[in-house]
Amino acid sequence: KTLSTAFGSDNAGQPAAPDYFVFDAVLNRKVRDVFDPSRHARPLDLSEVLDLQRSGAVVVDARDPQEFAAGHLTDAQNVPADGRFAETAGSVVRPDQQIVVVAAQDREEEVVVRLARIGFDRVAGYWREPEVAFLDAPEHVRRASRLTAPELATALRGPRTPFVVDVRNPGEVRLGTIPGAVPVPLAQLPGRLAEIPRDRPIVAYCAGGYRSSVAASLLRRAGVDDVSDLLGGYGAWLSLAQPVG
Repeated sequence: KTLSTAFGSDNAGQPAAPDYFVFDAVLNRKVRDVFDPSRHARPLDLSEVLDLQRSGAVVVDARDPQEFAAGHLTDAQNVPADGRFAETAGSVVRPDQQIVVVAAQDREEEVVVRLARIGFDRVAGYWREPEVAFLDAPEHVRRASRLTAPELATALRGPRTPFVVDVRNPGEVRLGTIPGAVPVPLAQLPGRLAEIPRDRPIVAYCAGGYRSSVAASLLRRAGVDDVSDLLGGYGAWLSLAQPVG
């Protein structure tokens, strides 16, 4: 099979093969040591995490989108573990970046191993019990905005309408979309950041709220300040009695 055939097609609502497939193909031709997750899954304190961030490391926060929204380290990248984690992480994190993992307790090693399976083995360690640490360092914590479908409908009728980004795959978009939304599949978003305006509120949405949280955190990492994602995704939008459009 070709990579695109093995991975799925847009006609089925699947993404095209992500960039990390090429990276993995190159790795598969090299002789590499057996991966030892215990060596990478070591606990880090906040000062170590911040030093790593300043050196270019990305914090991959694998918690649920709601937990992430309630409080996370500034510039952390949300990629929830309960979903297509490896595929999604490979779409929004570069293979050459060092990684710090934030995960639910006792899932740190699982996340490290799942990253390693796609060749992302530059994991410096993990930050345990972030909720506790956040209480001690609120200056390094931020909340994420998540809009309900009625709130988005109201905003779209207002004087300062948000720029709405549909991060679903083309096959999904063809089945229906929020009027005026700009389609940018999640896997393409890192390479299309220049298309996102900086002078309007941004709202990202997907089918149910997983990819939109990933997209919104990616945009915040890129310096876009006013970013929200849609709770419940397009499914929640369709449930509105009187949607915009």
